[in-house]
Amino acid sequence: MKKILLTLTVACSGLFATAQQDYQFTHYMFDNLSFNPGYAGITKSICGTALFREQWAQFTGNPRTGLVNVHAPVQFLRGGLGLTYVNDQLGFEKNNIVRLAYSYHLGLGAGDLGIGVSAGIIQKSIQANWITPDGTPWGDDASIASNNGSDLVPDINFGVFYRTNQLYMGISATHLGQFDMDQLNLQNVHHYWVTAGYKYQINPDWVLRPSILAKTDAKSTQIDLNVNVLFRDMVWAGVSYRLSDAIAPMLGYQTKIGDGLLRIGYAYDVTTSQLSGYSKGSHDIMLNYCFSLEKPPVIQKSKNPRFL
Repeated sequence: MKKILLTLTVACSGLFATAQQDYQFTHYMFDNLSFNPGYAGITKSICGTALFREQWAQFTGNPRTGLVNVHAPVQFLRGGLGLTYVNDQLGFEKNNIVRLAYSYHLGLGAGDLGIGVSAGIIQKSIQANWITPDGTPWGDDASIASNNGSDLVPDINFGVFYRTNQLYMGISATHLGQFDMDQLNLQNVHHYWVTAGYKYQINPDWVLRPSILAKTDAKSTQIDLNVNVLFRDMVWAGVSYRLSDAIAPMLGYQTKIGDGLLRIGYAYDVTTSQLSGYSKGSHDIMLNYCFSLEKPPVIQKSKNPRFL
């Protein structure tokens, strides 16, 4: 009974207020596209990513999020294109998000700068059996539009992303325009994202990869810190810390398949917040594949007659 009441409290706190946090993934370093359109095509490869997260496992009405995105460089557009689809469920709330992104690329120093914009739609629906503790019929509460409802609004996002062989950093804003969902008495508020990461070659076998993601809706802020090490360009292990929420060990494996690179990762979030007494932790799974259509340069060799 406590789990059910707590789930209802958590769900309602984000439904009928102007502040709300977007979906989250522990494998955020493999998902820059969904929150920063400047990332589209900047890796110079065609990439597809699938993510799935089950938060607070075995918790009634727990959040479940699935994401699929693909992006690629497009030379005649002087940049890249990307497409993202997100399905996010929390209790009686369901969200579907589709975004098409374009990023304009230009060389800057040792790397590339992507300036991007994405546009799409957000569809939100609610199917609930409302219960009022004081016995007041839910129909008499003006903040509850109906027992079931659905609405759809535009979604516009902007981002800037910079990348070199060792470093990346980005800043972006999502849900520009703060479109109202009148049918649900809800407004999609602006979210602001900042991310950065670095690859440090310790020796020929080991690469250290720290990174950070911060997001805020100007009323609440969430920060993820991650550090992992890649061994022989094949296996990685590390840990993430989400402030006041979770500690997440992670493992991953990557291998070449054809002309591309396949990556598989798993993370388990150990809840450290007040929900730790109810939650069985969170599962975060990542699948990524990237390949390039550009052929490697042909190395031409010639002999000097002096050494024939």
